[in-house]
Amino acid sequence: MMITIPQIKFRSRGFSAVFVTFLLTTFSLSAIAHAASIRFLPLSEEIAERKIGLQDGSKLTTLVDINVRKRTKAYACKFGAKPLALVALDRERPNGKPSAVEIVVPPAMKSPLVLILESPDHPSGMRTIVIEDDSGDFLWGSLRFINTTEKPLVIRYENSTKAIPAQLKPIDVVLAGEARNIGIQFSSEADPNTILYSAVWEHDPNLRKLVLITGQADPSRKELKLGIIPQDRRVKD
Repeated sequence: MMITIPQIKFRSRGFSAVFVTFLLTTFSLSAIAHAASIRFLPLSEEIAERKIGLQDGSKLTTLVDINVRKRTKAYACKFGAKPLALVALDRERPNGKPSAVEIVVPPAMKSPLVLILESPDHPSGMRTIVIEDDSGDFLWGSLRFINTTEKPLVIRYENSTKAIPAQLKPIDVVLAGEARNIGIQFSSEADPNTILYSAVWEHDPNLRKLVLITGQADPSRKELKLGIIPQDRRVKD
């Protein structure tokens, strides 16, 4: 049996144009503003102890689980319609409104993680860096480095070296084998003979570690400051 599908005929070209414009506008708005989620990670105890909120359009949500040792839960939000912002609920401007700093999320990011750093020059006392935190290719037993400084670095580990560019692109170091201690050293690409960081880390095949290189802990000694966020596959988040 043949089924005939009736055709929809428009009475005028003007109606057709309006209808097509409506469809394009609808699909464009849905593409621009889409629901998603975002996590946060403060890079200092001072930031973690502050009262901070997420501004998403007219919606303000207080971040209740800020911790320097782990990511926050995923907070639902809408990307694209209006810029997201971190609001310093503990700091008011002269007009009585709390200070805020914008969160810029690149459109292609799958799992944005907002790093919250101190910024004495900003009224909110904060600045943000958004990095990709997709764990799809983040292997267990590996180290993932994010260099938030403006200097290209080099890491030495065991019998290998690897460049850590001055950009927010994740650089992974995959360590095979059983649990053991490994030596870690950092130097600048321009001066590989000057050690900026040196320590012995524990490698555990059940852990993966996000390592945030945030700058110098003591500028006079030229030492790097690292934030290490471990995840254990034996522990449920």
